[in-house]
Parts: sequence; C-alpha cells; structure tokens
Amino acid sequence: MTTLRQQLFQEFAQVGLDETLAEFRRKYQVKKGERFNCKGITYEIGPAVLAEGGIEFEISSKIPQDELTKNMTQDAYFKEVKKLVSGKKKKPHAIEKENIVREMGGDEVKERDYVKLTYLFQEKELFNSKEIAKRASSIDAKEAQSIEEIPGVQTIAGRLVLTAIRDCLRDASKETMEHLIEANEKVRQKIKKPKKKT
Repeated sequence: MTTLRQQLFQEFAQVGLDETLAEFRRKYQVKKGERFNCKGITYEIGPAVLAEGGIEFEISSKIPQDELTKNMTQDAYFKEVKKLVSGKKKKPHAIEKENIVREMGGDEVKERDYVKLTYLFQEKELFNSKEIAKRASSIDAKEAQSIEEIPGVQTIAGRLVLTAIRDCLRDASKETMEHLIEANEKVRQKIKKPKKKT
C-alpha cells in the first residue's frame, strides 16, 4: 500500500511527464493516446510509476520497419539505438525491444517493434533535501504566497519538494526523449548512406 507521500510524488512526477508530452505534441504530429509522430516515427511517454525508492517512466519509439535493409535488420537497428542512448549521462535503467500486436478489426492485425527505454530516478535525484530546507527557511511571508498552493500540503518545504519533482521529471523526460529522437535520426542516416565499394 502506498503512502500519501508516495502518491503525491507520483502525482507530481506525472504532471512533469504530461507537460513534456504536451510540448512534443505541440511541436510534432499528434497521434492517438499518449503518442506523437516525429519524421515518420511514433514516440510515446509512459506513466510515472513508483519503483525501487524512486520514480520510473518509460519512453519508446517505433522501429521504422519499412526503411530497413538487409544490412540493417530490426535487431541491428535496435542495437544501434541502444548504443547511442547508453552513451548519455543519464543511462536508461533498462532497454528492451518490444513487439506489440494490435487487432485492427476483422482479420487485420498490425505488428510493430519498438525500442523501449526505462528510466529510474531515485529520490536523491528528484530533489535535494538540504537545498529545499535552506530555501524553505529563507522564504518570507510575502514570497510564500507566490509558491504554488497544493491541496493537503501545508508546509512550504512540502510544496517545494513536489514542484522540484515535477520540474525534474519534466526536464528529464524532455532530455531523454530528445536523445531518443536524435539516436533514431542518426541510425536512419546510417541506413541511407550507401556502403563504400572496396
């Protein structure tokens, strides 16, 4: 059973993810559900989940099967994207190739393969307790009024923690999604480049 604290952490983490998704959906083509399309590839941001003393979320992108060649199979494409995103400062907690089968009605079935990245942010990555305490103790009554009101959260420190979590997840999900988009574009360029004749 989750505590009120955990529920609030998850709720504000989700707000941050929703803000990122809204930004990408404004910037690129909107797709059904929590998805958007950038240059022919569908991307998705999953929900915030409580996990291992922190918050976890997933991002994914469809493998562009129609662009693949004999030299760049789905597995090879996945490995190339995995290598690129693994080289970033914040490494994914898990990287998987996921196969999704959807029934379209009648006998029609659509099968798609995705690159799925899971990111885990421990509590110490979500906010700095010492900085929150320091800031909370230095806020005067006038400044306190400008800090976002949160139902059920009475303390300034509590409100600062939750807004820090929201901002952390918004910024982190935006950055990791940008890395995934960049990785896909780099691998696609590799597919298009003709092999040098020897």
